[in-house]
Amino acid sequence: MEASERIKASELDLELLKKLKSLFGKDREITLTLSSAEHPIVARESKKTYLLRLAKALKNIEKGRAVKMSETELDPMVLERLKR
Repeated sequence: MEASERIKASELDLELLKKLKSLFGKDREITLTLSSAEHPIVARESKKTYLLRLAKALKNIEKGRAVKMSETELDPMVLERLKR
């Protein structure tokens, strides 16, 4: 199943996470992709700089330097960052 929805950052809350869990199933693995055209990094970097940063990230993943989190670890981190 694949779904795409545009929402405001102010709408990101625990209730939305609960809805996602009920929609996809409690223990099902899902991929969340978050983006914003107004993000400061995106606004000030060139396409070349972005592609270099992306290539570096892919190399880190290939070398095993990726961050893996369980759902119970991700929830508090997301909620904390939403407060900013």
